Amino acid sequence: MVPNGWKKTHLKCVISGTIKNGYSPLPASTTTGYWVLSLGALTDHGINPLEIKPVVVDEKVKQALLSDGDFLISRSNTPDKVGRSIRFKNEVQNCSYPDLMMRFCVDTQKADPNFIEIKLKSTEVRQYYKSCAAGSSSSMVKINKAVVENTPLLLPSFPEQKKIAQVLSTWDRAISTTEQLLANSQQQKKALMQQLLTGKKRLLDNHGVRFSGEWRKVKVRDLIIQHSEKTDRNNQYPVLTSSRQGMLFQKDYYNGRDVASEDTTGYNVVPFGYFTYRHMSDDLNFSFNINELCEKGIVSTLYPVFKAKEEEITPYLLRLILNEGREFKHFSLAQKQGGSRTYMYLSKLQELKLNIPRLEEQQRIAAVLSTSEQEINALQQKLDALKQEKKALMQQLLTGKKRVIV
Repeated sequence: MVPNGWKKTHLKCVISGTIKNGYSPLPASTTTGYWVLSLGALTDHGINPLEIKPVVVDEKVKQALLSDGDFLISRSNTPDKVGRSIRFKNEVQNCSYPDLMMRFCVDTQKADPNFIEIKLKSTEVRQYYKSCAAGSSSSMVKINKAVVENTPLLLPSFPEQKKIAQVLSTWDRAISTTEQLLANSQQQKKALMQQLLTGKKRLLDNHGVRFSGEWRKVKVRDLIIQHSEKTDRNNQYPVLTSSRQGMLFQKDYYNGRDVASEDTTGYNVVPFGYFTYRHMSDDLNFSFNINELCEKGIVSTLYPVFKAKEEEITPYLLRLILNEGREFKHFSLAQKQGGSRTYMYLSKLQELKLNIPRLEEQQRIAAVLSTSEQEINALQQKLDALKQEKKALMQQLLTGKKRVIV
């Protein structure tokens, strides 16, 4: 059902000129003052300036130079990224676009560019592109010019288009501000860690006196106790996943799906307060996490389990060091032996040497960094909520279920 005053149309009816593929020029070994976007340059939030490359200048490069207000769509990409679009806003001077993207301009007499920008990012349009994508490879698919031209649009009147774009831009500004605050907090935490975990900055003790004294080098084997308990029957405890987002119930991580083996007998048991991690990684991130979800959970045998000796090291600080500390990063890099995957068996992890202060100073460091982490988590939650609220609002405004006052 079409809302009163709205009309059904297609993208080809509101563009000026034609949709054109780009040009992939020869890369330049030095800066030439001219650039081309790489495939990863289009993001859900605009152009990533780190994903541009210098090019050898020729006539075709100049013909492919972008102008302020041009729309770009990824015509060949992975299934989840094909059809991703942005509106170029002069983020980069003398910038061209490659053959794997298409460019077009919106006729401002026929539609509001801000509204079309929002519409192309909507779930419905992205789903349309995904359903039209084709290719011989499951990892790389394509959409063609006809698919983009026939993008279905539901358009309100010009004034309502502008008003909807204005309303949603308010959410965009709030999201952008929160993203910046989050990035600043993450950078501050990183700087704090660099200072506190290396002893470059010493905190004050409970008496207001700055900590002093040498730190000691200790092998991880002297800081942890391995736990080898296993299940003796199927579905004995809930299945956990140690992820980059923290420790989660597996069903929550996979949106309700249970991907564990049909029989979980013989799985490793993770009691409350104990660590686990995946012993293999493609990017040196092994996701060390502590079970703070349930009395006992289980993980596959690919996940070693251990507890921290709390008389030697604060569990929170150990988790932080193993996930983000430089000592562990250097150590894990040294374990890489050809191929793309690195293995970090518990027996190998136990050989890692850590430089740590006395327990009282550890606890003080942990308190400071924990406060910083809580601030980051609060900002992340706020950001996630804003994005969800915007998504819900877009669904209502772009379909006419909720009307704005013009």
